Amino acid sequence: MWMKSYLILLSLLMIVIFPVSASYAGDKPLTTVNHDVHRGGVDFSLGNSKYSGEMMSNDTYTVDFEVAVPANASIRFARAYAYWVWSKKGLEGIYPTINASVMHHGVASPVSHDSRYTDTKGFAARYDFFSGTDVYDLTNRIHENGTYSISLRNSAYDERTLCLQGIGLLIIYEYQDSPVIEYWVNEGCDMIYAEHGITPEMATTTTYFKGGIDTEKVSRAYLVTASPSGGLTQGAKQTRNKLYFNEKAEVTPILGDIIRILFGSGKVWKDIYMTSESVQIAIDEREVTNYLKPKDNFAGIQDSGDYMLVTNAILVLEFEEEGEEKENKTAGFGLLAGIIAMSIACVAGKR
Repeated sequence: MWMKSYLILLSLLMIVIFPVSASYAGDKPLTTVNHDVHRGGVDFSLGNSKYSGEMMSNDTYTVDFEVAVPANASIRFARAYAYWVWSKKGLEGIYPTINASVMHHGVASPVSHDSRYTDTKGFAARYDFFSGTDVYDLTNRIHENGTYSISLRNSAYDERTLCLQGIGLLIIYEYQDSPVIEYWVNEGCDMIYAEHGITPEMATTTTYFKGGIDTEKVSRAYLVTASPSGGLTQGAKQTRNKLYFNEKAEVTPILGDIIRILFGSGKVWKDIYMTSESVQIAIDEREVTNYLKPKDNFAGIQDSGDYMLVTNAILVLEFEEEGEEKENKTAGFGLLAGIIAMSIACVAGKR
């Protein structure tokens, strides 16, 4: 009897300490799958993606992409992301069965997914259908410029259906005439929604770009993020979503904004994700050069009643060439020095 009570108590404690891994909270941070340094560039595109609507068994969805890297460049990393939602069988959430292929020069080649990331609302309710990102490694399939068509077929035969919001294609190439770049490729699927007891602070997912960098040698830094369903609710007067870079997801007073301007701290942007009924994936590319940290940079995406998936975050650094004059990235300190100098002058003038 004592042992039975102990096991029940232990089970309850495990439920409290280890909450369910699927919910509207930011509980599934993106995973870094590639981190490298070389001369080259990064391109992320949705091609001609559009919302599929409900796909029945054997229905096929195709997106065309134009790959155009510089002549003599070599493609080092190619990855396709299929964003699916509303995967169900009747009123039951269920994982989809998808067959994928890539066509180039009229030749179609089947591909299997490299990874699958999924999330659900995480509580018992109607319409708790599954959403996810299927990832396909196309590094050995894309070698040259041209048109590539990626097709996805609902291969289920048990009446399960799904909807595809689109496909993203990431191309990273090596090119000796380009600047040296360092990049982190983070991917996954985190469903966030500040509703049903979930606060905006809880509906925040944070992704890290681990490692140290010499910020003084970075000439440019930019962050690419993708959010299926982000901003689909349009016309709202209040803030729907936020992007944080090297800044905690909390309300900052006006003084905090001034400190960020003067000393180059983190940054927050509001309502940067916006989609439509036909194109339901928001992609944002944002300069973050002045907000870099020397170690372990991070980005946070917050929902404020929008409902969105967070699937991709790519941080790219471009480094200055030897002997290249560095852009002044300490403008904040110069501004502060100017304010101090003016204050001293004013005081001196009153004497």
